[in-house]
Amino acid sequence: MPYRATRASGASRASRGRCPAAAPRDPTPCEGPHDAATLVDRHGREVAGCVHHCARVLAGLEGARVHPFVPAGQALEIYSRARELPPFAWEIGR
Repeated sequence: MPYRATRASGASRASRGRCPAAAPRDPTPCEGPHDAATLVDRHGREVAGCVHHCARVLAGLEGARVHPFVPAGQALEIYSRARELPPFAWEIGR
């Protein structure tokens, strides 16, 4: 993952109104449920998050994918959004 997601950091972000997939430097707010989808990186590590932040993280993770148990509509939305974003979009103001 682009940052080290731990249970503690995920819990603290969620308590502040952000999903665990929201990168610490990404200023954008979550969209929808904080556990709408789960991403899996190429090493098998998983992180749950809202559709918005999952797409933003997926755009910058080579070899990552949406977990197979995520409903097809949400998975397609994440892939579609990620395809339109540069990696680490928050670093260039997107």
